[in-house]
Amino acid sequence: MKLLSEPLQGIRTTVNHYKRQDVFKCVQQAHARFENKVSVYHVLKERGCYPRGCIYFMWKCRKLNKGRSCPRKFKHVGRKCFGCKEFYDEKVINSPEVALSDEEFSKFMRDLGEFETWLEDLKGIEVNFSGTIYSVKPRMRQVVQGNRGHIALNGFVLIFREAFFDLVKFEDLCYLTISKGLQAKCRFSKGDKIDFYARVSMDRGRLILKRPNRIEIDERGEGETWSWDKALVAARTASPIPYQLEKCFACDRGCLLDTIERINVGDRHKRQLFCLEGIKNPHSCMYDLAKRIDIELCALDTFQRTII
Repeated sequence: MKLLSEPLQGIRTTVNHYKRQDVFKCVQQAHARFENKVSVYHVLKERGCYPRGCIYFMWKCRKLNKGRSCPRKFKHVGRKCFGCKEFYDEKVINSPEVALSDEEFSKFMRDLGEFETWLEDLKGIEVNFSGTIYSVKPRMRQVVQGNRGHIALNGFVLIFREAFFDLVKFEDLCYLTISKGLQAKCRFSKGDKIDFYARVSMDRGRLILKRPNRIEIDERGEGETWSWDKALVAARTASPIPYQLEKCFACDRGCLLDTIERINVGDRHKRQLFCLEGIKNPHSCMYDLAKRIDIELCALDTFQRTII
């Protein structure tokens, strides 16, 4: 089998080509809040819209389009408008644009093929995994039906920014799902260096490890440990963030939830960013600043006790 990418000091390396956002751009209105960047997985696997494009229907209202008020006091067009005589939809056809040069795109397609071959080789087998935990978060899922929604807890997820799958270095995000019992037993936290065996699966372009066994903790970090009680409190106080900010993704209190909307035509799946601190406006968030101040005060206290 061909190497996944150019050797790095004799080590095979790869990234998750499904989650790359530098390959395609889409002008569809739904992607505007992401600067029209879309993942490779969304374009090639989920929508299958390259190169032929995709069709969607834009909901419109004759009254609202003219600046007139809605008799039912709605401010925007939604599913509750379907039976209204003023409602209509407009057929729109979009085709994603390739953001790479012809040479770069050809290289990407080769890299993607090698990546998919590597994933296929991992199917049905246990892989030896080793890496340093970047973050531990409650594994939550939001279910929305009508105007009601609730968050369900299902164990925890360990997040890695790079790791080894056998002898292949994976230089990208990957995830390990664990039960609340395993978290209570091992007390995983940020900075822990661990080694284990597990099975690899894909979830909408994300690399997920499941059913870990033969776990060895080579080195302990100094991160905060999540307990089940603390996770329950976080699930009750978590607040959705209306847009996605890089600082919220990087924050240990930012959590990307799988959201399932129960609608008449079937379930609709999406992901939404939640704040486990319950902060609704990221621009007024003081969590990161307070955390840095605590670290600096702790370091100062340690220094003062050292010199006394």
